[in-house]
Amino acid sequence: MDAATLQEASRFQPGSIMSPDITGGRVVDPSEFRALLVSHRRMVRADRRADQMRGLKDLDTGEFFFIDERRLFDFRR
Repeated sequence: MDAATLQEASRFQPGSIMSPDITGGRVVDPSEFRALLVSHRRMVRADRRADQMRGLKDLDTGEFFFIDERRLFDFRR
């Protein structure tokens, strides 16, 4: 089984999945986001920076998963 792939936004062209007009998706809690990040699912970054949301897109299912970046990095919760 291949390890999850996480690619930087600079590798994508305008209009790709990294486009800022990403809509839909599901907001997840920090533990679920971290589990997705290190899973064996094929994922790419799909951040919505204007909304301060970090995101992942599953390349096999097309699903988007988002978390507020402040929650992701706040370890007191």
